[in-house]
Amino acid sequence: MTRRRYAFVGTGHRAQLYFDALLGPHAADGVPIALCDSNPGRVEYYQRLWRSAGGTEPLRAYAADEYAAMLRDERPDAVVVTSVDAAHADHAVAALDRGVDVIVEKPLTTDAEGCARIAEAARRSAARLVVTFNYRYSPRNSEVKRLLLDGAVGEVTAVHFEWVLDTVHGADYFRRWHRVKANSGGLFVHKASHHFDLVNWWLDDVPRWSPRRAACASTARRTRPPTARRSPWPSTPTRGCTPSTASPPGTTATAATRTCSRPASPSRTPCRRWSGTSAARCSPIR
Repeated sequence: MTRRRYAFVGTGHRAQLYFDALLGPHAADGVPIALCDSNPGRVEYYQRLWRSAGGTEPLRAYAADEYAAMLRDERPDAVVVTSVDAAHADHAVAALDRGVDVIVEKPLTTDAEGCARIAEAARRSAARLVVTFNYRYSPRNSEVKRLLLDGAVGEVTAVHFEWVLDTVHGADYFRRWHRVKANSGGLFVHKASHHFDLVNWWLDDVPRWSPRRAACASTARRTRPPTARRSPWPSTPTRGCTPSTASPPGTTATAATRTCSRPASPSRTPCRRWSGTSAARCSPIR
């Protein structure tokens, strides 16, 4: 059987799930042939993985702006799209228009316009498009699907789905490019796309309409270094900051400290943001 040839655009952590599969349990089914990324260090990391698996010749490597050239020159059977979420639409459409199958990580993209572009490209192309949702394969989620198929739950008339991120996995999103909404669409797109898919898959249905509510908050304003002591300043429920030369006891003001001056809702408790030896006292974002 002829092995399918896979090109990769985006060589971050998620790409390795596919790369390792092609080097290991699915080596008889396909082979990586080319890499495309803006980060030469990440490309070299995947080259080392390739060499450690017995690859003799280096994989062809392309810069981020050479993606079209990779599709043209390498003519892969499929491209694995594991780039920044906001770039998914451009990468998927370009591949589909060249007749190349696309395996794209969730989310499909970050906005409705990008989704429409990909859907239209898939309709006019003979190539296949697959959006991967790895949560379906988690044992607990597969078990829910089995129970529903077996009728153990009965007819489902309502679903309450709540997913709470912990301070390890959840906080990690704000240390990477995901923290910029223009890149990821925010957690409501990047993360919750998993959960919307799970409910649709479990129920074998899609919603006609979807009410939603979201709030914006900054983790930076609620987090202080573990070694920092809580400021003895009084917690006055105020909002908005103006420069001040005051500094908390026991610290040295290396930069202008800011204190709040604009009234806020009395029900809101101010938080403190610590930066080096200076501090800022601001109420949480509404």
